[in-house]
Amino acid sequence: MTVRSHRADDVVDEVGVWLAGEFAGRLPVSEIDRVVRATRFDLEGSIAPEELGEMLHRLGRARLQRLLQYAPATQVRIPQAR
Repeated sequence: MTVRSHRADDVVDEVGVWLAGEFAGRLPVSEIDRVVRATRFDLEGSIAPEELGEMLHRLGRARLQRLLQYAPATQVRIPQAR
């Protein structure tokens, strides 16, 4: 494994944590992780390595927002006070 790949893995982990914080409670962490990893795969070789963090965050966030847009709304029930 090269130094560059270690750095890329760190960037992917950092973006995953950032997006998990943003989408927590609305999407499962496993789905957020899957989207981030798939997005990294899609970007590899298509962009300059130093742009990975920003592009991964932007594209990953857009994809997660799209998932929420098409997911059925969760109904929240608030218990009635006595």
